[in-house]
Amino acid sequence: MPDSMMDNVVLFPKTEKFYEDELTKLLRTEQYQEALEMLTFLLQFPNVDTIKSDQWEALRHWLLTMFPETVFPPSSVEEEDSEEEANLLRQYILDKAASDDGAFVRKLQTMLQEGTLEEQVSALEQLAFIEQLEVSQFVRTWLCERPRHPHLQFKALQTLKQMGEQGLIEFPKHGKTVLVEIEETPLAAEDFPLRIRDMIRRVGDISEISQPDFVYFATQTWQEFLAYAYGTAIYTELLRTEESAVDVWASALHAILQEKLFGTVDREELLDTYGIVDAMTLQWKRAHNVLTAFVKQFSPDPT
Repeated sequence: MPDSMMDNVVLFPKTEKFYEDELTKLLRTEQYQEALEMLTFLLQFPNVDTIKSDQWEALRHWLLTMFPETVFPPSSVEEEDSEEEANLLRQYILDKAASDDGAFVRKLQTMLQEGTLEEQVSALEQLAFIEQLEVSQFVRTWLCERPRHPHLQFKALQTLKQMGEQGLIEFPKHGKTVLVEIEETPLAAEDFPLRIRDMIRRVGDISEISQPDFVYFATQTWQEFLAYAYGTAIYTELLRTEESAVDVWASALHAILQEKLFGTVDREELLDTYGIVDAMTLQWKRAHNVLTAFVKQFSPDPT
């Protein structure tokens, strides 16, 4: 966003706290590229306390100094290294699982049952490497026995797919019972159908000039929303939408995040930018209501 526009944008105290919590999570999980992008975004705000701004600038400088690879796109060599690291992690977990009479697996199962959200995600990511019938059955039972956070439910489906599981699975979600095919579960953002990926790409196309960092937060929110919607009637609707619905969902997401992050949105101008005409108004209001309900339930209000 150009400086002249940023002059009128205020970073509310709760918004600042929200981003700092997210930044801490990124650093704790060594997601340095994402942390650097967030710091670059935060440093654009002109009305932040000087001490806080200096801290962010110092942290940004530290990331660039200690992890210079964060400023360069991954090369094929780095991708090979990443694949090698994944193979090494897989082998380490398999060795641990086979060497201690099941104590390591039981520890992961306990973490999945009793841990925090982050610990449960970590347990699922590690269990995914253990292709044992009793382990996959444990994850199945855990997923199906009662409602879970949508992010955990989606992660569990990915885990089962990575274990080689197939077929239909039924579990409670949003007060209903959903039925999905394990092997159809996307393992990465690029595995979702093209039209669903186009929705977030459209946000990037619109915001890349005036708000180049906006798409980072939109992408994260969209991925969380897809996990929230997966297996439900909402996701089925996304799969069946016509091409015009790309602009409908993209603009609804843009409007909600614009208001959430900056406290205001010129809805009429935004809809005009996305080409939302009168005939699309009802569809747009429905998408906006669905996304609003998701944000209120699973994303803290930073304002």
